[in-house]
Amino acid sequence: MTFRDNDGEVEVHDNWTDVIVVESGEATLMIGGTPVSPKSTAPGEWRAATATGAEKKAIAPGDILHIPAGVAHQFLVAPGKKVAYFALKVPAK
Repeated sequence: MTFRDNDGEVEVHDNWTDVIVVESGEATLMIGGTPVSPKSTAPGEWRAATATGAEKKAIAPGDILHIPAGVAHQFLVAPGKKVAYFALKVPAK
């Protein structure tokens, strides 16, 4: 289980698909777009502070998210809010 009470970084996983189940709280999922000045954190793993052209989606308990490999994504959590979710990483190949 992952808990967030602040914004995460933009993430891109070259070889993993994320399946995420939102357990509690609320956040905004930024998905797609192009990471700005991404940095490699491990083989096939990229992080950035922001992404241009991402789509915003409100997420809430019970939502199931499918984020394909290679797609930029970021969780934004409003001040005073929290979100808890379970993330399953599935090989993309």
